[in-house]
Amino acid sequence: MRSKMINSTIRSLTGSYLRRAICPLAVTVLCSATLSGCSTEPEPSDDPGHNISEDNGEEEVERYKIDYCGSKDSFTRAKDSYKAGQTVTLYYDMIATDTDYTFYLDDEILNVNYSEDKGYIIKFTMPDHDVTLRVESRNTMEAPLVLTDDLMEKLFAESGCSEDDVTCYIQDDFDGDGYEELFAIIGEITDEDWDAVTGSTWFVSDSECTQLYDSFGLGTKNDIRSMTIGDITYVIFDGLFISESYSCVYYVSDGNVYETAFSRKGYVAADKKDHDRFTVSDSSYDMCFDKETGSMIGHTWKNYYFFYDSADDCIYEYAGTTIDMATVEYWCGEDFFAELLSDDDVIDNIFMRGNGLIVINLENTDDSGNINYYHYIYSTSKESFVDDTGTETDAEPLSGIYYSSLIPDMANYPQVPGPDDMVWYGE
Repeated sequence: MRSKMINSTIRSLTGSYLRRAICPLAVTVLCSATLSGCSTEPEPSDDPGHNISEDNGEEEVERYKIDYCGSKDSFTRAKDSYKAGQTVTLYYDMIATDTDYTFYLDDEILNVNYSEDKGYIIKFTMPDHDVTLRVESRNTMEAPLVLTDDLMEKLFAESGCSEDDVTCYIQDDFDGDGYEELFAIIGEITDEDWDAVTGSTWFVSDSECTQLYDSFGLGTKNDIRSMTIGDITYVIFDGLFISESYSCVYYVSDGNVYETAFSRKGYVAADKKDHDRFTVSDSSYDMCFDKETGSMIGHTWKNYYFFYDSADDCIYEYAGTTIDMATVEYWCGEDFFAELLSDDDVIDNIFMRGNGLIVINLENTDDSGNINYYHYIYSTSKESFVDDTGTETDAEPLSGIYYSSLIPDMANYPQVPGPDDMVWYGE
């Protein structure tokens, strides 16, 4: 069978499976939170991180940190940092009865061994960057999972495909009701370089067998991703184009499949450090208005930020509240704009997001009448300029236009204090 199966074992830390309800904010803003994953607060440590070196008469050796998600004490021999290429061996002996454990390194499942004396034995090679190590548990005394081996046969009957037509599938109990569901890609790999499939994507459960969509662009990437936000597991297909990709995102509730509000808006990527946040990368042609053709040209990619609010049991976008230059200098210091702007620059708008990012959209017109659009992003938490991926950078203009919100129905606008007791709110 020319297919690959992706083992989806993401579970809630409590091991319980909760029924999902749809949040009234939007059809895809989901409810019922039993959080899985790790704390957003790093564990207190005297470890200075990347600046650690060893004075052994040789050159300094850079070390990288492990975030144990608040569970460092549960791992025997755990250190705060290791050298790149070093073999890391840890033991996990905080083991409860009737419980299964899954270990993740940056969201990738680790293969572990078990010893009666030492517990779980975790071993991996330290990469050349900081990593997150987390453990999830599941109570094995829950109602046993009902394996529905006929899901694939149901797919064959409804779609008319054969076993050889299935290029990739993922099967699990995605909604925690005790019954498995199946997502699959059917078709033919038509572009080996892109690993792209021309065909269709399907969902199968005991209650339905549904075609989700036909492939578009170069095809659907022959890989099915998943991410867990709050207590919900999202299944992701990526539609490919030459210079961009769009994520089609689904979830399961009571054996039925639903498409999310942030589906097909851009490339969806889970935050590797905070498992209740993710980004959607918007692909736009908004670098320049070309006077001769009367059209916008220049391809840009810009991240928009989303988060799960456990208090509301909803997913929101960090939308931008409009502010003025005085409020920017209130947050960033006086004379912030002095060396930032040229005489030809015109500020179109400024806004601040709930994650502390201040976005300044500008434009200028060149001698040919073309209008160039660009922006700056300043992180108030990092006290530094950042690029469109959130990485610290110099105060250099970035091409393209940011909107206050990519998906207005999911927008969460912060209240932004300013000078003279002024408080900004909304678009």
